[in-house]
Amino acid sequence: MQIDIKDKVIVVTGAARGIGRALALGLAAEGARMGVLARSPEKAQATVDEIRADGGEAIPLVADVSSEDDVRVAAAAVDAHWGQVDGLINNAGWMPHGRPTKVLDLDTADLRRVLDTNLIGCFLTTKHFAPLMIRGGGGRIIYMSSIGGVLDAARAGSGPYGASKAGVNILNAAVHHELGNQGIRTTAIAPGLTDTPGMRDGMTEEHLARVAGNYPGGRVGRPEDVVPFAAFLCSTAADHLSGTVLTIRPLT
Repeated sequence: MQIDIKDKVIVVTGAARGIGRALALGLAAEGARMGVLARSPEKAQATVDEIRADGGEAIPLVADVSSEDDVRVAAAAVDAHWGQVDGLINNAGWMPHGRPTKVLDLDTADLRRVLDTNLIGCFLTTKHFAPLMIRGGGGRIIYMSSIGGVLDAARAGSGPYGASKAGVNILNAAVHHELGNQGIRTTAIAPGLTDTPGMRDGMTEEHLARVAGNYPGGRVGRPEDVVPFAAFLCSTAADHLSGTVLTIRPLT
């Protein structure tokens, strides 16, 4: 079995920090050519500069994934630069104030933003990048979900974020059925608690220590833990895998 992604063109959204940045750097280290998409031009360029400093190939893409015009322009930029797209990793996401929010305390503007970023953004990037994959004979779409979007992991305060990620899981399955016969393979990756800047905005050290005891090695996930899964899913080794949700969490 060969897990080889050398020279594949892979676009990662939300690639300025956290899991998205780790994916961009990690997949570039495996030889992929990276489209680094973020809302901030400076942060997108910073990730690109890191990749290039290590001898990798990357271009910055500036877009708010909830804006169809932005996404359309980003897809056109990748097409103009490389003429192909082999993989799309929908990682951009947002949680209201970086912490759980109960339904009765929810600000409607926050609800709209979390759905626009986490779910609608996935619809829009799929709509505009998938045709480039189909034209080239197929490709991989990875949707970064969350264990919070899996029914048995739902908790008080997880409604807005969890509902958006549950929607991502359904979108993943729907796109598999719609585009599978055109060479598109889809997977949702649902990590457990992962040590990112966004996660730390809403978690205390005491909570992290308590949760970490249930995780392998006594620690919560790290962004780089996701990279091998993404590399596998973007390779030909995963040709017969599509439409599924891959959960990365301990049994508790």
